[in-house]
Amino acid sequence: MKIQVNEGHAGVLTMRDGTTKNYGVIRLTKDMQNLVHYTGKGLREIFPRNPNEEQLKKAEELKQLDEKVLMRSGHIVWTPVSEILEAN
Repeated sequence: MKIQVNEGHAGVLTMRDGTTKNYGVIRLTKDMQNLVHYTGKGLREIFPRNPNEEQLKKAEELKQLDEKVLMRSGHIVWTPVSEILEAN
């Protein structure tokens, strides 16, 4: 599948297995084989809507972390483009 991605775009991925998941584009890998994106958890915790003081503090702490740390915590994932049916 050929997908067009714009850094910062958030939407819903429909996977070839029929599942859907929220995502926020970070980038497409150089070989164009993987979409690196925020997960639903990452979007909610790093970019909260109408955050209280505690949520703002946590978001700022998360923004300071390395991508690999955010991957281990489930905030960022690499999804193979071949597994994506549709990106909205």
